[in-house]
Amino acid sequence: MAVLIKRRRADGSLSYRVQDRTTGYPSLSETFRTLKAAREFCRKVEAERAEGLAGLRRGRQRLADAVEAFTQTAEFRKRKAAKDTARHLAWWVNQIGQLPLARISPDLIADHLHTLEAGGRTGSTVNRYRSALSRLYRYAITTRHWTDHNPCAMVERRQEGKARERVITPAEWEALLSACGKAEADTKGSKADPTYSPLAQLGNFLRVAYGTAARSGDVRGLRWEYIDLVEKRVTFHNPKTGEGYSVPLVGDALKAIKAQAKIQFEGCPWVFPSPTGSDEHPASFDMPFRVIRKAAGLDGEDAKGERLVIHSLRHSAATEAGKGGATAFEVAAMTNHKTLAMVSRYTKTDEQSALAAMKKRGRA
Repeated sequence: MAVLIKRRRADGSLSYRVQDRTTGYPSLSETFRTLKAAREFCRKVEAERAEGLAGLRRGRQRLADAVEAFTQTAEFRKRKAAKDTARHLAWWVNQIGQLPLARISPDLIADHLHTLEAGGRTGSTVNRYRSALSRLYRYAITTRHWTDHNPCAMVERRQEGKARERVITPAEWEALLSACGKAEADTKGSKADPTYSPLAQLGNFLRVAYGTAARSGDVRGLRWEYIDLVEKRVTFHNPKTGEGYSVPLVGDALKAIKAQAKIQFEGCPWVFPSPTGSDEHPASFDMPFRVIRKAAGLDGEDAKGERLVIHSLRHSAATEAGKGGATAFEVAAMTNHKTLAMVSRYTKTDEQSALAAMKKRGRA
């Protein structure tokens, strides 16, 4: 409801300020020289708001409507994690989708995040649900002006899980490739066409992932237009950091790419095509990797409780480079990490390195 406030100016004259902070509508404040004009403005504002005509109806949109609008934007569709974000937002819609944006409080959000934790979700996963909702609110605030505050900003983030430290040993790598070779031979003996089976392509996929130290999602999304076999180079155009980068193709990675070139067919852009030959999506390797990992006898956890995953190959390649004497700059160029702090764990110094540095000071 609009409030009328009488004020005396410095020159002694009177002024009348009309203020309105009705929930769900933009705040307003107007000053008038006469009481009559101020009262007329009050009546006009109240009439407009009673009829729902007062411009933007801040905070009155339902969460479900905001999610539907957000997920239809071009900005959302081009996000690398759009599929996961949509899944997280769908969960929020199922929980509190009928509530207006202004009615969703930090306490309510925290309660639902606690429910996720009680269901066994890790801190990292809970943070992803929080981030998805927070991104929705940023869209509602900055793009649509549907509300003026983000309740997620007042909800504490959970502690992320420990960074993966698992590295693959030479013996484990050989066991993994051996299991891949056996699985590929088995697919060739089946009645179905094995050419584009993820199990048949998994060995080459792992060789490229290990040889380039790239993220598994970037390797999976490789297109032939990003491969230069003449210059022996691969370019990752849309990595997690958002900044494309190139790395040389050498050794097993180069051989794997050349092997994939033999099954390339017209109309499919993917280096690792799906079994259906679809040009919309490349092959998926998560489930095949779990099958091969078990077949290779690597399904158990190590002494630190970590299980071998595809990302372990990226970590292993960076660790090997660091132990081989690569500088933090060189490792960052290979892995596309954004900061040197993120690659510092791959270039750890030991006592001998410290002693060598001290001797180079020239004052030992």
